[in-house]
Amino acid sequence: MKTLAAVLIALTCAGCASRAPAVAWSPGDPPLPAPEQAVLEEIQAYYDDFSARDWEAYAAHFWPGATLVTVWQPEGEPHPRVVATSVPDFVAKAPEGPDAASVFAEWMTGARLRVDEHGLAQAWVDYDAHFGEPGELHEWAGVDAFTLLHHEGRWRIVSIAYVATE
Repeated sequence: MKTLAAVLIALTCAGCASRAPAVAWSPGDPPLPAPEQAVLEEIQAYYDDFSARDWEAYAAHFWPGATLVTVWQPEGEPHPRVVATSVPDFVAKAPEGPDAASVFAEWMTGARLRVDEHGLAQAWVDYDAHFGEPGELHEWAGVDAFTLLHHEGRWRIVSIAYVATE
């Protein structure tokens, strides 16, 4: 009987755990509830600074030790692999990436946000991008999966995992 009571209490408590629901956003939507809107604004500022290639402002969106992770085939390697890059390394390599052409921009086309009351947020952001020279633009779409933490009054990025989808 004690075992049955313990199981029933455990099952009841499992349902009590607070889980923030995901909130969808698309350009042109009205403002979101306060915590989700704050996360969305931080991510929008990230894309603005990334597209402006303002590397100091870009780096300020991240907590120390943050990573950017994707599957990539580095030059000279026979197969793609998972590559994790620190923010300082990403910025140092910008001349070979976003700064290598006169046109570069990424912008949000939609997002699914989950923000909990303990200062943890995740956002799956659909984006479009273009890169190159006028008349020779490469265009693609992708997904950035952000993890953010709220600390000292500010949301900042802990990690981004990203993939191109088109």
